[in-house]
Amino acid sequence: MATPKNRKRGAPTKSTKRANAAGKKPRIKRTKSAKPGRDRRARRGARARTRLIDARLKTLAIAAEPPIDANPNHLDADFRTDLIAALADLGVASKPFKLVEGFRTVERQQWLYGSGRPNAPYGRPGPILTNADGVNDKSLHQGDGTPGTGRAADCYPMKNGTVYIPPASDPIWKAYADIVREHGLVAGYYWPMKDSPHCEKPAG
Repeated sequence: MATPKNRKRGAPTKSTKRANAAGKKPRIKRTKSAKPGRDRRARRGARARTRLIDARLKTLAIAAEPPIDANPNHLDADFRTDLIAALADLGVASKPFKLVEGFRTVERQQWLYGSGRPNAPYGRPGPILTNADGVNDKSLHQGDGTPGTGRAADCYPMKNGTVYIPPASDPIWKAYADIVREHGLVAGYYWPMKDSPHCEKPAG
């Protein structure tokens, strides 16, 4: 508000003079403080910074998934030959499948084993994915531990050039299992604990 021309800036106003004459305290205009919302957000931020770190969850966050190896050259040579022939036959039968995972490192096998087993290495909540811990009980995916020795693979069907995961009841899994068996491989589809994508070639 502009200051009237007949009053100097900072001089007492009429209302202030009347208040002084009556022995009352003059009204003082108070400035508004910061918005309450901003204060609350600042307090919440301070509390968040001082909360205890959950070491267990931090460990889970660090335990990132080791990479999947789909390189057929990392499989045992005999197994690779049989698998490629089986996949070719599936393609001819208009039931194309793709190798999604072959050779596994110890870390990869342990990571899979850790699902559903919070106390295991890489342990975390989730479904049971394998019963081979990668150390005491090795998977044929691991071979002798070096690329070029893997003797197991997980393959999935393709539709319009894209891998998809059909339900366990889908007959496509039986078609895959029967063809890999024709090439001398073991099909996880026929195991008591069914593992439909899995096929392997035991040593010997």
